Amino acid sequence: MRTLVAVAVWLLLSPAAGFAQEDGVNSPAASAVTVQLETPKDWSGETIQLPPGFARDLTLKGVEVIRFAPGMFEPQSESFFSYSLIFWLPRTKPLTQKQLHDELLKYYRGLASAVARGRKLGVEPDDFKLNLVSVEKLPNVYRASLDWAEPFRTGQAQTLHFTISSRESDEYNGLLLSVAASPQPYEHAIWKQLDGILKSAKFVPAEAAKPDAN
Repeated sequence: MRTLVAVAVWLLLSPAAGFAQEDGVNSPAASAVTVQLETPKDWSGETIQLPPGFARDLTLKGVEVIRFAPGMFEPQSESFFSYSLIFWLPRTKPLTQKQLHDELLKYYRGLASAVARGRKLGVEPDDFKLNLVSVEKLPNVYRASLDWAEPFRTGQAQTLHFTISSRESDEYNGLLLSVAASPQPYEHAIWKQLDGILKSAKFVPAEAAKPDAN
């Protein structure tokens, strides 16, 4: 299962590289419910516990459900590094814009640091810049862009674009944070697919969740 965490392990060829991973559905720390996303058959994905092994300083706790476009790890593909993910954060109140900015920056700095270290790339995560702006008249909806070095395949500078939204669940006492990411401009067709996957999100009992795609 090629999650951001699992692919990092694969690239490093070492399960002891500091990418401790647990299945968020089965973790004792997880909620009694999880989130399920419907995706086309050629998309892959995984569910992991938060905080992930590559970003232990993340204060978000819960599960991450992620779905990768078919060309996620193919630099020549139009869907390179494009994915949808849900952070299901039980017992979490809405995040301020600054909190969201800081948490996302920790996530991607940690991810790049861990992968680049294994590949011996000269990546400087402290130089990454994240610009996060609210969408006018839409509460808790943001667009963002991350200027970073893509560490998995190219090691080159990349601008990764995001759409981000969050909503509280009174029924399950937590926060649902939805994120779509791609280096493609927002006019590209990939965004319709990414947003459609996020809109399919539904709560299911953890024990009844479908297995993640490989």
